[in-house]
Amino acid sequence: MDAQKVGRRIQEVRRDRGLTQSELSQKVDLSTKYISNIECGFKTPKLNTFVAIANALQCDANLLLTDVLDVTTSQESGLVSQKLLNLPADEQRRILRVLEVMIDEASTR
Repeated sequence: MDAQKVGRRIQEVRRDRGLTQSELSQKVDLSTKYISNIECGFKTPKLNTFVAIANALQCDANLLLTDVLDVTTSQESGLVSQKLLNLPADEQRRILRVLEVMIDEASTR
């Protein structure tokens, strides 16, 4: 597993959630330094630590592994969903309307 890619993804999701390394470390009962080492790719978390981080970030583990897995369409859809959830409700509705139009157009081709 590429620890740097997983670490970068954890950092990206953490920032998207508006959490500091310190806040994440408190949620998973780890030191801030250890979280930093994971995010920098110096450490690879054990499975139970990885699951705790995914749960603390309230995200699918596949999202954190996207860069090291052969990404399937459903995983990519999950990424879009996660990003959509981070937007205000009115922006979510606007983007969903645009997607519906695009999907309708694609299905008539």
